[in-house]
Amino acid sequence: MERLEFEIFANEILSRLPTKCVARLRCVSKQWRYELSSHLFEIIHYRRMAKYEDRKFITLTKSSIDLHNLIRGNVDISSRKIISFPVDTSLSNLTILASQYGLLLMCIQFLPNELILWNPTTNQFLNLCDKKPKHFFDLKKDAVGIYIDSSNDVKILLLQRRMDDVVPRVYSRNTCEWKTLTFLKGPDYGSSLYWLSSGTICNNVLYFPSPHYWTPAKSYTIAFDVDSETFSKFFQNPQHTSYVYCWKHP
Repeated sequence: MERLEFEIFANEILSRLPTKCVARLRCVSKQWRYELSSHLFEIIHYRRMAKYEDRKFITLTKSSIDLHNLIRGNVDISSRKIISFPVDTSLSNLTILASQYGLLLMCIQFLPNELILWNPTTNQFLNLCDKKPKHFFDLKKDAVGIYIDSSNDVKILLLQRRMDDVVPRVYSRNTCEWKTLTFLKGPDYGSSLYWLSSGTICNNVLYFPSPHYWTPAKSYTIAFDVDSETFSKFFQNPQHTSYVYCWKHP
């Protein structure tokens, strides 16, 4: 079967199958494994499966990563399943930074910190700090968010606070490269008096709350438009913001 024909077959037909079936089909051949592991197929498959009510809830403790079913918004304790993290590290070093599209953005707290994009369904992962300078990601200073652009490319926005300045970088899962964007001008964005929260996506905008340590009235929110890749600032927090990490499993 020609490459283009198989890609259409996978995205239109195989993407409608349950996750367990897709996992078994990856063993058919190298071509099937390649196509069924592509980020485009994963996004299409996730969006199709998102229509169903089979939701999963992940908890991270110092001793295990637990997966539970969500039934009508309630955690089914009896459905507990322990899953493994693909990187050899102590679970006490892990922090969940963001969750979107069936993917988890994790931080391994070490020297230096590691930024890991993890798919718990396939157990595949990417080290986003690989081959980068030390301290590329700082858990105490930086903030991250996940989004998908108009071409279905999964992207990671990283706001780096360095030397009283903020440097925004975007990682493309399609090209596997980082690029630097232009940030807002102002003296307060890189100030140690503020801290940045992880980004929350809503209507193609990533929101990064930035509370002031001592004066709540000075707190603000950074908004990033994923279509134009531009930033703006406002002082009223969006009402939609949610900080519960729920992961929908096909």
